[in-house]
Amino acid sequence: MILTGAVALLLIAFSPLGRQLIIPLEDRYGLQTINQLQGQKIDGIIVLGGTVHMYVSDQRGVPSIVSGAERIIEAVKLANKFPKARILLAGGPNTIGTNPTPDAVVVKQLMVDMGVEAQRIEVEGRSKNTWQNAIFAKEMAKPKAGENWLLITSAYHMPRAMGCFARAGFKTSAYPVDYQTGGEASRYAPFYYALDGVTITDTAAKEWLGLLVYWASGRTNALFPSPNEKGPNKKSPNEKSPN
Repeated sequence: MILTGAVALLLIAFSPLGRQLIIPLEDRYGLQTINQLQGQKIDGIIVLGGTVHMYVSDQRGVPSIVSGAERIIEAVKLANKFPKARILLAGGPNTIGTNPTPDAVVVKQLMVDMGVEAQRIEVEGRSKNTWQNAIFAKEMAKPKAGENWLLITSAYHMPRAMGCFARAGFKTSAYPVDYQTGGEASRYAPFYYALDGVTITDTAAKEWLGLLVYWASGRTNALFPSPNEKGPNKKSPNEKSPN
């Protein structure tokens, strides 16, 4: 048993397993850049939470980023590029038993510090998971037919996020950021640091499990959402009381 566990740990830590698991997630929705959006009308920008270390931010009194800082950086760049676009930050406290400052509130402070006008930023600070992000963001945004909303989140999280927003009836355009791999060119590359392999494998496994659970519970419009999926196709048991 010890030998089996040690071999499994070595495989996870140094083999390309983590890349094999996460690359299909990252590549499901194509990379977009600001230049590719040139000439388009952008009505709104949605930024999903998950970047903030809420306890440290509260205890220190300054914003602390734990991961996914590209979500905030790209949001600021897009806000400057499209000054008429609404900015909606979706993310509440994702902890049990405590009530730290919501993720979106901390991100708003960061974006204001980076030069975005505070009055442009709308904060949805109730949601505790991706499904609630979609439900509460739609409730706040009240999107109109024909509007073009960008959805910003980490590339590996984008399939589940887009599936939730489609299931909620909120049409958005994927704007993935925070890539963890170099894509197909790095698919078979080993990891040189054990923690990198373990972290990426853990992230990918969590996301694949999340896709399965969300699809089974009716929170996404497909098992593995893609740009070709169309709207809701399964009745969700959580529409009235999202969990």
